[in-house]
Amino acid sequence: MADLSRRAGSADASAASRGQVMLIAGFVLAVAFLAVAVMLNAVIYSENLATRDEDARGAEAIAYRADMVDGAEQLIEYANANRSTFANRTGEFNESVRAMYNSTALLQSTDGIATDLAVTGVTRGTFIGQFNASRTFTNDQELSSWTLVNNTYGTRAFRINITDQDALEDGAGNGFTVHVNGSATWSAEIYDDGGNTTVDVDGAGSCTVGSTPEIDLTAGTVDGSPCEALAFGEDVSAPYSIEFENADAIAGNYSLVVNSTEYEDDNYDGTNYHNDRDSPFVDDEAIYAATLRLRHESPDHVYATDATVVPGENDA
Repeated sequence: MADLSRRAGSADASAASRGQVMLIAGFVLAVAFLAVAVMLNAVIYSENLATRDEDARGAEAIAYRADMVDGAEQLIEYANANRSTFANRTGEFNESVRAMYNSTALLQSTDGIATDLAVTGVTRGTFIGQFNASRTFTNDQELSSWTLVNNTYGTRAFRINITDQDALEDGAGNGFTVHVNGSATWSAEIYDDGGNTTVDVDGAGSCTVGSTPEIDLTAGTVDGSPCEALAFGEDVSAPYSIEFENADAIAGNYSLVVNSTEYEDDNYDGTNYHNDRDSPFVDDEAIYAATLRLRHESPDHVYATDATVVPGENDA
């Protein structure tokens, strides 16, 4: 195995260089807090391994990769929020990644590290949602059962924020339900349970929390806490459709991004949507994911890899 030893005194310089990632990625204040947590974990891990000569440089390279991926995730979200076309969003993302790299490369070099970072691919996505806290989840024609998208090859950041507990159906059976239909079927029903909210995943179990929670279907959390039963689209292979049933039995906001690289023109029905984001809307020029090529090299090690960047990733 190659000698991966490092000077113990270089840990601070290495940590500082990784810290520069967030100077670019932190376009939004919330991004900075997430990035700081990631970097601190990486620093602690790297310093704990400093006495294990063969692992220290490897840990440093892995931490560099994690920081670049975390930063790039935030840059995708920034580009989607601040540009309006896929071409402009892709351009913004590429420029921001290059700026992120430039901000770290010089500092890395002071520790004897040569780095490289490039965007090798960007995957197109479709952003679907509704940002009207008082509206039900019916489509633009106010149909309660409707298909959001057909033939999708992936879903990320699928979040539901319930704002009116009284809008939920009392008990199971007729509650608002999300269906994923493809090679198999998956569904989750959301209903009121004595003033609390239950998320009941067919065949997997349920989770119950207080009223008006935020549910992240792809992260598998309810009000920020893990829900073991909630594994979005489990056992369903792509491509698949996403459907709402009893959409008049819930009120609040929802949003998701689906992988539309393989989409045909008929992947969604435009009559379900409206240009106004207070109604169900669709934006088919979003960035879904990106691929990075990274290199982290010193006289005694070379680490090169591809990394996929999918904010709010899941494996459905």
